[in-house]
Amino acid sequence: MAGRALIVAIAVAAFFIAPHALAEFHLFQICLVAGTALVVLGLIVVTGFAGQISLAQAAFVALGGYGSAILAARWGIPLWAGVPIVSIGAFVVGFVLGQMTLRVSGHYLALVTLAVTAIVQIALIYSDNVTGGAAGMPVPAFEIFGLTLSTGGQLYYVIVPATAMLFLAVHHLNHSHYGRALAAIRQSETAAELMGLNVLRYKAAAFGASGFLGAFGGGLLAPLSTYLDPAQFGITQSVYFLAVAVVGGMMSPLGALVGSIVFVLLPDFLQAFQTYLGLVFALLLLGFIVLRPEGLAGLRLPKGIVAALPRLGGERR
Repeated sequence: MAGRALIVAIAVAAFFIAPHALAEFHLFQICLVAGTALVVLGLIVVTGFAGQISLAQAAFVALGGYGSAILAARWGIPLWAGVPIVSIGAFVVGFVLGQMTLRVSGHYLALVTLAVTAIVQIALIYSDNVTGGAAGMPVPAFEIFGLTLSTGGQLYYVIVPATAMLFLAVHHLNHSHYGRALAAIRQSETAAELMGLNVLRYKAAAFGASGFLGAFGGGLLAPLSTYLDPAQFGITQSVYFLAVAVVGGMMSPLGALVGSIVFVLLPDFLQAFQTYLGLVFALLLLGFIVLRPEGLAGLRLPKGIVAALPRLGGERR
């Protein structure tokens, strides 16, 4: 307990010290890492915990970003209220889609979720009057308590705490009855049904949770980017999120954070190879699938560090 309290104290202190010690660009990167990690956390829930392949995460991110921006621009609902509202709507959409699509499995499920992403992107492009069509739309500024937050340094105080709270919620969820049910379903759906679990309902709920987290992350990333373009939310972006989860570690929420750090910061270290960045990411993904399928979060730490760290929702066996 003392070790965990010390880690929490250090994290809180680092949160308040960072804005005074880091440049604006670095705070922007931290926000980008946090928002991306939140999106990927949705994949951890549906694919890592529940064992269901999903390539619809970019669609949920688009719903979160566009939905909250449209609510703010057309109905005057501020982003701080619009993002949770749209995220709840994305949960409902994900749950309903789960009920309809999760009767299939394997590569058929991957194709269905891929189609969902394509449909959402096409809808964004051809809804000119609402979304701005192929040209996209600007994102209204994030306003709260009369303050306008527009830079990475300002949005840092919103994005990082929101991400931390949702990570904590997923951690507790994974160690609850719901998490144990998902673990049973991932290992054997037949055995889970014999235990009396409603497999379809649990899988649909996992899909809904993935939609909620993806939309929430998309809503937080939207004011950070200041402009939404439907080209950002296609099939390639869904594969990108999946790659982040695989490299970070699919079985642990910590993997979403670790993978996001790698994929957000790596381009800065490979500026001389920007032309080949896609190839680098592809090779990185292939290497982890073959050599380290448990991802970076599966690396073993020294026993002293492991004893001090709180469990972050690692794989259930």
